[in-house]
Amino acid sequence: MFLFTLTFSINARAETIQKSGYQSLSLDDCLSLAGKYNPALSGAKERVQELLADYQAAKSQFFPQLVLFSYYERLEPNRLPPGGSTTPPTMDFNKDEAFVGIAGKQILFNGAKTYFSAISATIGAEAQKQEVVRTRDEVVFTVTVAFHRVVEAKENLKVAEEALKQRREFLDLTEAFFKAGKVTRLDSVRARSLVSEAEQAKVEAGNALRLAREILSRTIGLDMQVQVDVSGQLPEEFSLAPDIDSLWQATLNNNPEIKRINLEIEQSRTLVKAAEGSYFPEVSLRGDIGTRHQDTGGTKGEWLAGVFIEFPFFEGGLTKAQVTAASSRHLQTLERKQDRLNRLRVDLATAWLDQENAIQGVAAARQTLAANEEAYASAQALYRNGKAIGLDVLQAQVDLTGSRFNSIKYAVAYEIARARIRQIIGSRSSESYQQSNMEDQNK
Repeated sequence: MFLFTLTFSINARAETIQKSGYQSLSLDDCLSLAGKYNPALSGAKERVQELLADYQAAKSQFFPQLVLFSYYERLEPNRLPPGGSTTPPTMDFNKDEAFVGIAGKQILFNGAKTYFSAISATIGAEAQKQEVVRTRDEVVFTVTVAFHRVVEAKENLKVAEEALKQRREFLDLTEAFFKAGKVTRLDSVRARSLVSEAEQAKVEAGNALRLAREILSRTIGLDMQVQVDVSGQLPEEFSLAPDIDSLWQATLNNNPEIKRINLEIEQSRTLVKAAEGSYFPEVSLRGDIGTRHQDTGGTKGEWLAGVFIEFPFFEGGLTKAQVTAASSRHLQTLERKQDRLNRLRVDLATAWLDQENAIQGVAAARQTLAANEEAYASAQALYRNGKAIGLDVLQAQVDLTGSRFNSIKYAVAYEIARARIRQIIGSRSSESYQQSNMEDQNK
């Protein structure tokens, strides 16, 4: 029901976006499109159908098996009698024989192999549903990162364009001062050099923006010819992350990958029991009914019914090998869970520290930006009055541009770290985590 509701809302939103085009997309718009077009998420959903079919296949063993079969054979009339005697036979042999009938088999007991196989298939389908949730969270994270990279590239392009404008204005001023004999030719050469650097930075920023848009389009899963653009902005408010221990507890309770591994552990334990069922005999109810035709005996109906017991007393160690393999897979799953828990803990700590570093970086970048703006304005004023040299202004421009880039970088790093934390703790905790951040901002 949850997946159906999610799919319906995503499709409805994606269709609305299609009608309005792929320009000026918000983050929610990008996520809606990814929910419809991302191939990884579509493949994970389809995998659920495959495992549900496996469950139906395992459950089919609970029902009787009916087989319609027939045969016809023609025998050599001069064949040797039993024992290979060359003495002509004294009895008549059948030369033609045919049979048409229906055979049925109902398993009564097979060591609970069918029962545990059906349970295993059910658990496998539930595990895959958690894998769909995990894949969706991963797609949300990658699309979020790609979205903010486009925002970052657009802001960097604005900074590069502003820097180029400032340096061209300073070049014009320097050229005028040089013609008036107020400065040396060195100031003009330096100004021209920084204009060339700013032009190169603008070109690189434009290329970075085109690449970021392409990455976002491919991450969403759109066609190659579709061009996208976003309408996002950098955050203005930055809140501290919750305590890492509380985040880890939420991860243990809600992370879909951990839930999937827990289900896989249960599934592997069930498969061990299914493999051990081969140690027991198989008891089945069998019967067949049909008509047999013989050229000597004529055509008559016949039937057979009874309870059959099959116990393979020697099979070359097959059952033992199957049980050993199933037990080994169970132990491997246990170890894989512990390994994944260790890596998730490290990933959570890394994302948490990245967010803390980004918050501190934004605060420092804002202070540096304010200082560099004041320094640039002061250097310009002093230069116009002949109390500073051109190098002072150029250096102030470089420092101002660098502080603007740093401010953008830390703001984007903050959003990416928050998205990574939401991915790790799981989608069910994302809303509460986001709500707690909003409450911190309002305080």
